[in-house]
Amino acid sequence: MDGPAAANSGRDATTDPTPALEGLRVLDLSRGIAGQYCAKLLSAFGAECILIEPPGGSPTRWLGPRLDDGSDHVGSLLFRHLNQGKRSLTLDLDDPKAERSLSALAAAADVVVHDRETHLPFALNPTVIECVVAEFPDEGRYRGWRGSEMIHQALSGTMYMTGRPDRQPLYGLGHRAYYACGTTACISVLAALEERWDSGLGQRVEATVFESLAAIGQNFISQYSYSKTFESRQRYPGFLALLKCSDLWMVLFAVRNWEGLCSVFNLEELLQDDRFATQAGRHQHWELAVQRLQDRARTWRASDLVDALQRERISAEVVAPLEVLVSSPQWEARRLVRRCDTGDGSSEAALGPPFSIGESPYVGVAPTPRLQSGLGSSETWESERWPIPSSAPEDTLSHHRQTRPDHPGPLAGLRVLDMTTAWAGPFAARSLAYLGAEVIKIDAPSHMDSWRGAPDGSRREWYPDGDPGEHPWNRCVLFNTQGQGKLSVGLDLKVEGALDVFGELVRVSDVVITNFAPGVLPRLGIDYPALRALNPRIVVVEMPAFGPGGPDSGHQGMGKTMEAACGMAACMGYGDGVPVLTGPAYLDPIGGLNAVAATLIALNLRRRRGEGCRVVVPQTEAGIHWIGELVLQQAEGGIVRPPNGNALDDAAPHEAYPAQGDDEWVVVAVRTDDEWAALCQVIGRPDLRQSARFADLASRQLHRSELDAIISAWTRGLSKLEAASRLQAAGVPAAPVANGADLWADPVLRSTGFSQELVHPEAGRHLYPTLSYHLARTKGAVIRPAPCFGEHNASLLTTLLGMTSKRVGELARSGVLADRPVAAGRAAESGYVDAKVLNPGEPHSSASREGKERS
Repeated sequence: MDGPAAANSGRDATTDPTPALEGLRVLDLSRGIAGQYCAKLLSAFGAECILIEPPGGSPTRWLGPRLDDGSDHVGSLLFRHLNQGKRSLTLDLDDPKAERSLSALAAAADVVVHDRETHLPFALNPTVIECVVAEFPDEGRYRGWRGSEMIHQALSGTMYMTGRPDRQPLYGLGHRAYYACGTTACISVLAALEERWDSGLGQRVEATVFESLAAIGQNFISQYSYSKTFESRQRYPGFLALLKCSDLWMVLFAVRNWEGLCSVFNLEELLQDDRFATQAGRHQHWELAVQRLQDRARTWRASDLVDALQRERISAEVVAPLEVLVSSPQWEARRLVRRCDTGDGSSEAALGPPFSIGESPYVGVAPTPRLQSGLGSSETWESERWPIPSSAPEDTLSHHRQTRPDHPGPLAGLRVLDMTTAWAGPFAARSLAYLGAEVIKIDAPSHMDSWRGAPDGSRREWYPDGDPGEHPWNRCVLFNTQGQGKLSVGLDLKVEGALDVFGELVRVSDVVITNFAPGVLPRLGIDYPALRALNPRIVVVEMPAFGPGGPDSGHQGMGKTMEAACGMAACMGYGDGVPVLTGPAYLDPIGGLNAVAATLIALNLRRRRGEGCRVVVPQTEAGIHWIGELVLQQAEGGIVRPPNGNALDDAAPHEAYPAQGDDEWVVVAVRTDDEWAALCQVIGRPDLRQSARFADLASRQLHRSELDAIISAWTRGLSKLEAASRLQAAGVPAAPVANGADLWADPVLRSTGFSQELVHPEAGRHLYPTLSYHLARTKGAVIRPAPCFGEHNASLLTTLLGMTSKRVGELARSGVLADRPVAAGRAAESGYVDAKVLNPGEPHSSASREGKERS
């Protein structure tokens, strides 16, 4: 058990005793999930955080899931997950004395977090980072709309891809949209703090749930811009198989090692079948392959089958329910669920860290704050405040760091070496580039990033007008979306002399970020000890599927298999026992966001200590925190609600309803009796308010099918946007279920600058999604399109490393440098994926639907 001393002081004698953010003061005035999770991340890594609550307590204290009847102010497991480790102070802001107390706390704070609706009755100190969270941007069609988890999932494009083709789309589970916003807000705060070390100034940062969720969508806008197509639920995803074993379900992703897959399933005859002789053929006939795999899977235990596949380096995981996971050997070895003393003789469950920052202790395993009444010692800060320089001392800066006139972002002057592939790692590096860092993508000629597509072209919808062109690797929408703002050096680390060039780049860089499988970095000779010897200030970020030390730590992973491993997949479905995976590979951007936050915490720690560290972001463990309240419910002996489509215990109706058109849907999320009354009025059925069958929430839940039929009869006569707009105008939460064409045309995403046109030298002019980090003074920006392969070989090595043009030419002739992938035909046939890469997967490969261009 993590004892009271550890919980109160944050000290761990077995590690460096100083938490990474110790001394940072955070004042949390927020009332919702996003703001409180933002502050929780800061608090868990050492910041002193005071939660300001109204006299009746924060609204999150009364949200489910709960372990009581709703009367205990610490009974909410959601509140616990969001606020463990914080101090609570109750203030009635209508009381002038309380207002003065709040003003004094804010004056000495480093960060103030609040909802947009909260009016601060005083001006903040110019050194304060003011973090504002909101549901929607404060302009455009969604201004004033009511949000909820399902509303945001519908608008983001993700819900449209989630579920079965013959059923309504599913929103997923929990509050993942709000965790996305909270993590995004935390990143913005940390970036502003990193910049404050130089300027001494604070600034306002803002995050909306709507844009935060749109930012982690899978290239929806750019794919539609490239080929006027968008992904849907209409066909089984290529190379993905969800299989029922003798005990549990399991999921595998077999984009490579076809021979190994056939061997495990004893299907060697498929190796002689011409339909499966090529990668393209296997993709075309994948549904037939899945049928054969399912026949054999029924004879296996799921865990045994996963073990056999992992031995063949094929990504696979059991779709295990939380009741199995919380006591699994991996979770127990990693101590993913821990216990802490509450100070009254009892204990409570808490989650372990989402990532690690060197040897700095994680202090988030701490009691839930009690609701404090009255004033007193809790009104004062206890920690010694971070220094705020009027100008940055020379020794706090990297020896090469300079301001960048071409980028206004808070990380301008930092340099990042991006060794990642596919989505999770590239998303993280793209975020750092957006925030101002100079990001150099290390493109491996012999093991090309799978998101550059196959060297001889992949699915046609990934290319402009369906044409891979002469250089497909420079025209693929996947890479060109996640590569925004980066530079590229084509460097083959397996060729003699390449490690010397890489070492020289490390010496003049601040961060190296990787998502290789465990063991690859040491084998290449570029693990943290080796890189630290070259540059003691380097921060090395690793993004494995699982944390070190457990039986699954060496597993290959990709988004959909990690979604199963963290417990999400088993919590989603139509109630028929068949699990559902989130449409895109959802764990990838979750891992990416957490990697950005971890990197920025490490950089802020480097400011204080003068040296770098190793950062490890186990992506499944980061994902667990986005369903933390459900994990705690299971850990405390509760029963996690089984999946039942889009139904919720605290809302009815809560469903996706058919609208005009093919596969067009509108969601409605009624939470209160007032919203129910407004819904009845809008659909022209005021009589329903008088019916005993729908009089209250319990009645509406009981007669859900009848109610859904009534609402569907109304929605079928309207477009999804018209139906949602009428309902929102009346105060009823509703939204169209957006597809890629809708997102491409969305006027709010365009007006806020989230959707931005870029001109790529080989792909041409297209619309792309950007990111959702909003800083008022040091704005993020996309200053260039994604790079062509090896585009900056000469310019970077001559200007950055001082090499002569002759030397660069010699490196190119020896194969150290390249401007294109090698062995293109062989690489394409073998699956064009590096077996050492953690996330080699293609995106969700369900059939694309042709969409009509919308103005």
